[in-house]
Amino acid sequence: MKDSQINPQEHSEIKVLLLRKYLEKYISILAHSPFISEVEVYDLFCGEGIYENGKTGSPVIILNLIRDIYLKYSSNFQGDINFKCVFNDFNKDKIAKLQKYISENNISLDGFGSFTCKNVDYNEIKIPLLDSKTPGNRRRFIFIDPYGYKDIKITDIERMLSDGFTEVLLFLPTQFMYRFEKEATPDSLQIFLNDAMQDIELKSSKSGIDFINNLQQGFSNRLITKHVDSFIITREGNQYFAMFFFANHLYGLEKFLEAKWDIDEEQGRGWSPKSAGQIDLFNPVDSSPVLDKFEENLKVFLREKRTNIEVHRFTILNRHLVKHTNIILKDLQDRNKLKVTLNDGKDARKGSFYIRWDDVKTREPKSYIQIV
Repeated sequence: MKDSQINPQEHSEIKVLLLRKYLEKYISILAHSPFISEVEVYDLFCGEGIYENGKTGSPVIILNLIRDIYLKYSSNFQGDINFKCVFNDFNKDKIAKLQKYISENNISLDGFGSFTCKNVDYNEIKIPLLDSKTPGNRRRFIFIDPYGYKDIKITDIERMLSDGFTEVLLFLPTQFMYRFEKEATPDSLQIFLNDAMQDIELKSSKSGIDFINNLQQGFSNRLITKHVDSFIITREGNQYFAMFFFANHLYGLEKFLEAKWDIDEEQGRGWSPKSAGQIDLFNPVDSSPVLDKFEENLKVFLREKRTNIEVHRFTILNRHLVKHTNIILKDLQDRNKLKVTLNDGKDARKGSFYIRWDDVKTREPKSYIQIV
């Protein structure tokens, strides 16, 4: 596990790729909002920022991303915004290397933000994040990529989310956790499992994938009012690791799904290695989404008249994107099997379903959709 913090293998590169893709969407949206004045980003096991093979780690990716977005779009921002980053690692040598790299490469957020590098234990730095109340004009993102799992508690995640304005991305070495679950379970893992999977039926996983799904279900059961999702990273030999995402709002989940589908264009589920020597992590080969099962479920859902808001929510909670639903709805409409009406009872313009976020965020229905 610790080797991935030194010299990233493919699965570690995928971790930071997913982080970058999501944060790019997250920061761009918040920076354009006239209601947000500050965005806080915490990387609580940040590492040294640059690996021996020259690849950049999460803190450098975060700083460069914020800087690039600000410089590219600042003229379009709706108001003043300040970015606050905190990078922490209990290993003082790694923090020293990170600070040296930042200094030598003149990475700065001067004029629109600041960053702090800390060298404290996770159990210390998490304390102010557990019960702090983030004001409505601020947003907070917390990335947790631990050296194991013994310090991670779902109760801590629950408290971090309690302010209503925080999102958390957590990496867990689920392959090792699953292996230990089947063998002699260490006390630290037993405590974690008892905390995360209180339903006894979830504690009997049949495979590494099943273990991840059970963990996600356990998290969802504990955080009943929150949105929880996972991204599975496959290594050779059917070894599975996972990123878990926690959000207060459906829109956050939608943006995370978009990041997932950017990487896995067929299923939006995760990543697995391709043929040796043919992989390009940052320029994946275009492929079409597999929509068969989702289409079947959507058609059943639309047997009753649904509002555009209900269709949007159904899409996201079924881990698909609005563009996927649009493909299916357009096909039904072309075959005269779909009726879309507006509030006044008139037929909507062909191809207009009003299921994008901008159409549903007011929570006032704009259209009604039903299979005929």
